[in-house]
Amino acid sequence: MNELAQGSIVLVDFTYSNQAQSKVRPAFVVSNSRYNAISRDVIVLKITSRKPKLFAVSITSEDLMAGSLDRPSFVQVDAIYALEKAIICDRIGIVRTEKMQEIQKQISDLLAID
Repeated sequence: MNELAQGSIVLVDFTYSNQAQSKVRPAFVVSNSRYNAISRDVIVLKITSRKPKLFAVSITSEDLMAGSLDRPSFVQVDAIYALEKAIICDRIGIVRTEKMQEIQKQISDLLAID
């Protein structure tokens, strides 16, 4: 797979916490392109169709410059994962700059020092 750009929407084979099953789910690439080019890992945020209670940004196909989502969804900003690129199944889109800025604002709010 070519190097991933920050803001890409990818499909990831997530393993459940019981380690016995997995499910392919969408995720948002949050690590910057410089990191992605030199690391075997990528940092992503989980995307879900169920609205989380906190730190969620809505996302639809209209928010993408390219590609599409099956249904309106939410980037779960507090569900941060470092994953090996090898478990990324496919790249399905890339978000518009405005949506990327909205997600970055939520990340900043989440990680702000009190």
